[in-house]
Amino acid sequence: MKPQPSFDIDFDKRNNATLRIVCSKCGHENPHHLTSLSPDEDILCTQCATNITLDLEGINLATRKAAEIRQAYGA
Repeated sequence: MKPQPSFDIDFDKRNNATLRIVCSKCGHENPHHLTSLSPDEDILCTQCATNITLDLEGINLATRKAAEIRQAYGA
């Protein structure tokens, strides 16, 4: 299993999930809507321009965590 970048999940007022993906080089949090991410698509850190990649496994993990959070809050 390939190491995944760390991330936090935020929700907007319409309950859409946004990942805050942490750059492994500089630690900057890069926000991206969960629905706009594609497997193995390069995301550039807006602070240091390092490539950050989430594979399908990472996106599925984020999707599951977002669903668990929604369920816990009854959304």
